[in-house]
Parts: sequence; structure tokens; C-alpha cells
Amino acid sequence: MSEALIDLAWLAEAVAKRIEGEDGKDTERISLAALKFTSDTITAAKDITTEGISDDERAAYVRSISEAADAEIFEFSTCNRVLYVGFGVGPDILCSTIADVNQLEPLPFEVFEGTAAWRQLVKICSGLDSFMMGELQVMSQFRKSINFHKDRGLISHYNSGFFEHVVAANRSIRKQLGFTSTTESMLSLATTALDELLSEHGPMKAAVLGFGDMGMKAVEALLDANQTDITVVSRNPVISAERAPHLAEHCTMISYETWDEGKQQPDLVISTIRNATATYNHQHSLPVAGPTTIMDFSWPPSLDESGVSEHQTLLGMNHWIKVSRNLGKEWDYGSTLAKSEAMIDTIQERYSEALENKAQGKFRAHVYQTMEGLAKTWEASQHASPEDVPQLGAFSREIATWICHQTSPFHLSALSNFVVSTERTLSSAILAHVDHEVQRSVLAMSKPNSVFGGAS
Repeated sequence: MSEALIDLAWLAEAVAKRIEGEDGKDTERISLAALKFTSDTITAAKDITTEGISDDERAAYVRSISEAADAEIFEFSTCNRVLYVGFGVGPDILCSTIADVNQLEPLPFEVFEGTAAWRQLVKICSGLDSFMMGELQVMSQFRKSINFHKDRGLISHYNSGFFEHVVAANRSIRKQLGFTSTTESMLSLATTALDELLSEHGPMKAAVLGFGDMGMKAVEALLDANQTDITVVSRNPVISAERAPHLAEHCTMISYETWDEGKQQPDLVISTIRNATATYNHQHSLPVAGPTTIMDFSWPPSLDESGVSEHQTLLGMNHWIKVSRNLGKEWDYGSTLAKSEAMIDTIQERYSEALENKAQGKFRAHVYQTMEGLAKTWEASQHASPEDVPQLGAFSREIATWICHQTSPFHLSALSNFVVSTERTLSSAILAHVDHEVQRSVLAMSKPNSVFGGAS
């Protein structure tokens, strides 16, 4: 046994993988399927987005994908993207499961795996992959989605830790690139379009459909533009008015039933309705007869082209995608993206170093814990004299230190020589016993899968 060559590298690696699991950062088992909206992907996105459905429906939907994939799944839908993160599942299985659950043909996802998935999420949350570079809104939505999945028990504490690393990297990237004061993407698009429209037409009769966050921001933008004829349409005007009385007092608050009567004939309609399908279509037309500009900021779209007359102008998602390509020209996209890649590289290296240091610490702790456990058996052994017992705990730590300081494989004979050559005044009987037990334990440690129930 003493001539056996001991290599504990596998054990250090096993500890590292176990830590990665604790931090939710087991990159070998993380997949990302992302669908950013373009004119080519909007149809597919409508089928799989959770925008416009209730929280209960969303939770049930995510759970159905998790059960079908036999893995934890994280889903994130915004006005310009849909993405899924799978833990313990490959990208092919993730994509096919999403398609199967939705009873669809294969979807045009971009897929990423391991560290590449982490990097892509950092880019998305930092506003580097948005309609307008540097937007703030996506990070807020991402945080809400993390909390939603945690509160509903859809992702474990360990896997939610993976997203915390994304959030931390995002903070650093945004600060270094100067993205800390940029505006929200869709609000910026809306404000720019509204300013151009009002400068061309002057005062307009405006109707805002919906009085949630985006609806309130639309009213604020109209008031800032000195518009005074504003109608807000909501399911319950009284409750909506209480949500933001400082805005409601400047508007006419009406219900959808009153709106559908068609007595209001605005020049401008801004829709922020949250529904799974279009509210206005060929069977339920928009109750406005005259020429009107319609800005649809809902996702999925609240107005189908069939619900709008030919002399009305519909500015929907396809329009905003085209407009977004011409905005943000003040950014040098090429150099900004190059800078961001270098920053992400640095952050990734720092995290890897921290993970490695943590792994080494855990490895050392395991060795010390093993030796101290042996010391308790030595103290109770018939080989130990009363003079031996007080020294055995400290002796076990000295042995653990020697093992942890070995930077390459070693022979058991070298460890045995260290044990029996100790300067401690221990009896020959206990030294022989300690030597045998330490060799036996370290030999067992050197066999892969001997601890932790496997390498992961």
C-alpha cells in the first residue's frame, strides 16, 4: 500500500463542481434559448410569449415545460424578446420541449450553453442586445422575473444564484459603459414618435388604452407635450384613477364599454393593453371612424391590421423594430460592443478565480474534516495511551496540512514517512495505528466517486 501513487486532483475537481452547483453556476448543464423579435420571428414569438397572461397561467405554463423537460426552467418575456434558461438540460432538448408543449414546429431560437449562456444573459440585461443600446427597462423586468420564479417555487435557491451572478456583472458593465442614466427603450421610442407627430399636427385629441405602467407613462408624455384633451380607457376607471390621481385629474377616465360606444373620436390612440390575443380585429374593430394614428405598444399586439380601417395609420411592433434600427446613432456600436466583451472577459475571469479559491478552500476543509474525524477514533483506540490522547487532534491537523500542501501526486510512502517521523512524543503503538489509518483513508480519497456520491 505504501508504494501507491496518490492523486487527489479528482477530489478538488469534485468539490469545485459541487460548489458550482451550490452557486447555480454548473455551466456544463445550463442552456439558453433566446428569441429576439424581428419581422421574421414575431409570428413565432406570439405563440410562446407569456406577456398578457395572468401570473397563475404563466406559472402553470413554465411548470409544464419543466415537467416535460425533467429540469428547472426559467422563462422571461418582454416587449422585444422571449428567452428560456434550462438547468440540467441541453439546448436541443430545451428547444424541442418548448415547441412540443406549445404544439409547434421547431422555433428559430438562438441557443447558448454553459459560459456562453451566462455571457449572453449579461449582454441582454446590460442593454447591449436591445432595441436601443443601454436601455434600463430590461434589467428591472429580469429582476421581477427572477422573483416570480423564486416565489412560485419554479427555480431552486441554488439555481437562482446563477442569475445573481448575471445581475452583479450587469451592474459593473452598465457603470463602466455609462449606461446608468439611459432611458427605457419603448418609452424612448414612444416619446420620440409622439414629439414628431405633435410637431407636425399640433394639439390632438388623444386616447390611451390601459392605465398600467406604460399607460401612465404615455399620459405623462402627453401632458409634458402640453396636450390637454386626453381620454384614458381602463377596465375600472375609478380604481385606475386612484392608482395615479395626479395624472387622472388631467384626463377623462372612461370604461371600455363606454369606449366601444364610439362617441370618442380621437386623432391619436396609444394602446398599452395586456392581452394574450389582439383585442381589436376584423370581428371587433377599433371604435374610431375617422383618420387616426394608432401607436400600439402592447405585446402581444392589441390591434390586428384587420381591426383598423385603411385610412388609419397603425404603428405596431414591426414599425418600432424598424425605427429602433435608426435610433441610438450617438453610440459607436462596434467599439461599445468590443469594450463590453473585454469587460465581460474580466468579470468572468474574476468569478472563475473566486470559484477556484472557494473550491480549494472547500477541498482543504474536507481533508481537515476527514483527519479530525480520524483523530476522534484514535483517541478512543486501545492503542492510545493517556499521554497520547491530548496530542492526537493537533497531530491530525498537521497531517492534513501536509496533504493539502502537496501540489502534485505523491506516494503513500512519503505520507507514511511524515507521520512516523513526527517529533511528537507519541507511543510506537499509536503511531503505527495512525500511520495505517491515514494511509487507508487517503487511499480511499484518491479513488474517484468515493465522496460526495460522485463528482457532482
